[in-house]
Amino acid sequence: MQTNIKNVNSYTRQIKVSVPWTDLADKYQSFLKKFSRKIKLPGFRKGKVPAHIIKRQYGPLADADFAEQIVQEYYIAALDEGQQEAINKAQITGLHFHEGSDLHFEATFEVEPEIKLPTYKRGLKVQNITFNHDSVDIDLALKELQQHKSQLRTVESGAEEGYYMLADLQEVDLGGLPIIGSKMENQYLHLTAEGPFAGDNMTRLQGAQPGDVRRVTLPDPDGQEKQYEVTVTQVSEQIVPELDDEFAKSVEPQATSMQDLREIVGRRIQASFDRESAKRISRELADHFVRNAKLEVPTSMVDTYIDNLIHDLRQQGYPEASIDREQIAAEQQASIVWNLKWFLLKRQVITEEGLEVEESQVDERITALVADDPPQEKQIRNFYKRPENRRNLKEDMLTEALVERLKGYAKVKEINKPSSELRKASQTQ
Repeated sequence: MQTNIKNVNSYTRQIKVSVPWTDLADKYQSFLKKFSRKIKLPGFRKGKVPAHIIKRQYGPLADADFAEQIVQEYYIAALDEGQQEAINKAQITGLHFHEGSDLHFEATFEVEPEIKLPTYKRGLKVQNITFNHDSVDIDLALKELQQHKSQLRTVESGAEEGYYMLADLQEVDLGGLPIIGSKMENQYLHLTAEGPFAGDNMTRLQGAQPGDVRRVTLPDPDGQEKQYEVTVTQVSEQIVPELDDEFAKSVEPQATSMQDLREIVGRRIQASFDRESAKRISRELADHFVRNAKLEVPTSMVDTYIDNLIHDLRQQGYPEASIDREQIAAEQQASIVWNLKWFLLKRQVITEEGLEVEESQVDERITALVADDPPQEKQIRNFYKRPENRRNLKEDMLTEALVERLKGYAKVKEINKPSSELRKASQTQ
């Protein structure tokens, strides 16, 4: 077998393969015997047609079938000989063979590109922005817990501000006639001083009881006002629990008082801020490599990434008609390329740095996760019994180890900010 490998670009290879007939003759005769067993001609029993008749009538078909079967064997052998690792299915062209002649074909395939890492052990600068939580963060978190633990109680006295109404909304024209196809049934309406049911609408709905019909004005998505008849089914008030020691015990097994709960909530908020800070510095470090490495991403890797995105959308229940591959590819192109570049570069840096995570370390991390949330121990351990989830955790731990190693090389500018800046930013969005 003779091979000749050509680099089309940094990740595409074209290999020309020639196999002499002397290497193929025995294989072809074995193939021909199996091929002849499938042939049935008048005057001959099945599988007993003489070889010269088969060659005369089916020679080109037999040659084509043989070549199609044998090409994969020699393609793999050519990869081994050329020390190539294909990452996609090869495109076979120029296939030529007939009995007594050499086999010729070309295979075009992709490989992972060679990676030359940018300088990172000196001159690497990053910012580590951390936010410090305050009492307002804790108060807001406790308010969310309060809302989560609240209950609705049906009332007969009529609607008031802050109450909830279960109602049907029927759009009507200027004459008060219902517009067919514009009815929303069993809608929960929250009567608040801010929002669509404030102002005049609040006045019109005040005192409404089950069976009452009231008229309100609501804006459509384009800002145009429309008239609706509200048919009340049920009126409820929200019963919010008091923030006391009993509440603390009910929402947090480790708490014996509200002070305990505030401290636990504060620690969790800070841990969340710290995780976000770690993500930001990880992104900065990754950006250094992605920006400065000369690296082309193989087309097949991009295609596989898009396939996985589409698979995830289907798993999430998105209708097939709403999934547009070309649109996804166009809208996600920059993100896809960035992620794939970092995937290749990160793996290379981990290898260069000799970083490893032992299985015992993974077990220790799982135990730590359980210690942080004892009531969820069974769910946590069952989750990480799945090989894929355990593997992902190990990859995350490798990334964490890499980030710590890179931070050791980098000049890190520490910036501490109050969490009030985060709240202010979220209010302006």
